[in-house]
Amino acid sequence: MATLKMVTPEQILAAVEADENTGFCVGCGAEAYNVEPDAERYECEECGAPKVYGAEQLLLLGYAGGY
Repeated sequence: MATLKMVTPEQILAAVEADENTGFCVGCGAEAYNVEPDAERYECEECGAPKVYGAEQLLLLGYAGGY
């Protein structure tokens, strides 16, 4: 199972269930809004790194545990 340092599987699952186009920066852990579900490598507004992924994409990539 893949893991992220600052984003928990619970946060990813809650974002997917909320269905509000939320994403997360896999670099700094910041939440990002208005992110397409399949987003990859969007620029983070907090740290500037191209590491924002849509919550659904993180789920598909295995970052939410065995779900």
